[in-house]
Amino acid sequence: MRPSVHPILFVGCTADLSFSTRESRLQREFSNFGEIAEVKLVKDELTKKSKGYAFIQYTSQDDALLALENMDCKSFDGRLIYVDITKPGKEAFREYPKTSGPPKKQQLPKQDEVADCWY
Repeated sequence: MRPSVHPILFVGCTADLSFSTRESRLQREFSNFGEIAEVKLVKDELTKKSKGYAFIQYTSQDDALLALENMDCKSFDGRLIYVDITKPGKEAFREYPKTSGPPKKQQLPKQDEVADCWY
């Protein structure tokens, strides 16, 4: 039987989370929406300083979605944060999850003529 997998939220902002933000602060604020399984503030391995983003995993999918709806594009420690549901990487247990992020703009070639369509 496979264990239940709950969504993990990515928390960041366009200019990084404040370097004064701590896991305990994230835990306190995001626990308003449900029980949290884990908070991971990502840090540089050498300097041990925050890289400016975090992952938060809830015990319930509904709680994660509630946090996403309520915390995305909100002010947190003086910065505008964004919250997104992550997608597992190639090796989900060996690296951080990937965020879906905003859609990428596609560069489509310009066409001078529109092809006739036959129905």
